[in-house]
Amino acid sequence: MVNEKILIVEDDIDIMEVLSLTIANANYLVFKASSIYEGWKAVIKEEPDLILLDVNLPDGNGFELARRVREVSNAIIIFVTVNHLIDHKLEGFEVGADDYITKPFIPKELLARIQANLKRKTTSIRNPILHIDNLVIHFDEKNVYKNGKRLNLFTKEKLLLFFLIEHANKVISVDQLIDNVWGQDGVTDSKTVSVHISTLRRKIEDVPAKPKWIQTVRGFGYQFVYKK
Repeated sequence: MVNEKILIVEDDIDIMEVLSLTIANANYLVFKASSIYEGWKAVIKEEPDLILLDVNLPDGNGFELARRVREVSNAIIIFVTVNHLIDHKLEGFEVGADDYITKPFIPKELLARIQANLKRKTTSIRNPILHIDNLVIHFDEKNVYKNGKRLNLFTKEKLLLFFLIEHANKVISVDQLIDNVWGQDGVTDSKTVSVHISTLRRKIEDVPAKPKWIQTVRGFGYQFVYKK
């Protein structure tokens, strides 16, 4: 039985009702909030697995809440908003969003995105702990440590890193990353992948401008390089 916790942060009563019914009928546990204040309290108390987050809320911007969530949680964040501009979406990804869907939406499509994101949160790598110089990757905990300190990686950054490591020393195309990290129905493009790779490099590389691990193979994609 599905028992993942999903928090909806939305101030539109009608949209909240549609989201709640759709998600509850799929056997997820649903929690509701209509403001950043209420949403933050629910994040701390309920520890949701996934958050559906509106951008425009009565007491502030949903991006603000996303930043705070990323300080304490690896919950999947899906923004639900009327804004469809790519720069707006990239801003959401940069603060830690995993997916993005615009209003109006089809409930079945949103549910499919929820299910796909929750499924991709797991990893199929067999060895639960991997040591690479000053990096330690705990696949079971979904955490990455550098010089003994846990890195604050967003969910998509972790999924990118885990997928690249799983295929270490192989060139992975942008399309492969999109299909395996965002899914074929994901709202993303090559620019979004580039942004995530850049932020990931800043966190794991000693010299991000001259990456040791995640290297760009121009015209083909990316490659995680290390000797097994």
